[in-house]
Amino acid sequence: MKSPQIFILCAGEGRRLRPLTEDQPKCLVPYRNKPLLQYQLEIIKALQLNDVTLIGGYRHEVLPNTYAKIVNVRYAETNMLYSLFCAEERMDASRDMIVAYGDIIYHASVLKILLEANDPIAIVTDVDWKYYWKNRMEDPLQDAETFRWDPHTRRILELGRKPQSQSDIQGQYIGLFKISASYVTTFKTFYHHFCQTHTNAEKAYMTDFLQYLIDRQQPAFGIPIHNRWAEFDTVQDLQVKVDFL
Repeated sequence: MKSPQIFILCAGEGRRLRPLTEDQPKCLVPYRNKPLLQYQLEIIKALQLNDVTLIGGYRHEVLPNTYAKIVNVRYAETNMLYSLFCAEERMDASRDMIVAYGDIIYHASVLKILLEANDPIAIVTDVDWKYYWKNRMEDPLQDAETFRWDPHTRRILELGRKPQSQSDIQGQYIGLFKISASYVTTFKTFYHHFCQTHTNAEKAYMTDFLQYLIDRQQPAFGIPIHNRWAEFDTVQDLQVKVDFL
């Protein structure tokens, strides 16, 4: 089996992390004296995965030069989905494709579980999300998004929308997923359909596109984990202690 390609989304400016992002992208903000991106890159290296593409935008010139880099020059007026498809020409339909947000960290076991998944669209999902969210904010509904699935089949029904109650949240998508080699071409085809039918496609979130696939009965499955990850959207997030490092 060929080694998967890994695309890390590093274009974000991270305005809620200012002043830490005044001269660097969000993914390079330090947590415990180490840039967020470095946590991912160290795990990827330890697992002997060597095809990594960083998709930059804001202050892309300070990203590590030891990896392939694609630049979304329109980062200020587009969003995460557009950034990913700036690297479309690098997407190899003979290999699995892992997509990771640049502002997350996770334990090596999380990536190992994803690598072992055989689903066409495998989406890492924290089913114990409440524990982490309560450490981040008083109201878990403040920043959490909907996630509904059939826990028996792992088939995802909905994600990424504004929840009305905690019953709308059976887990949290963590910003890490895999597209199997057999599905890469279909994934790209659906993206172009999405762009043709959505007037604001360039500003779409990744979850908008994943939900678009789900609504069209595409095979999206959750890969359940129990914490062991963190995301960093605000300065307050940098104060939250994680227990897996």
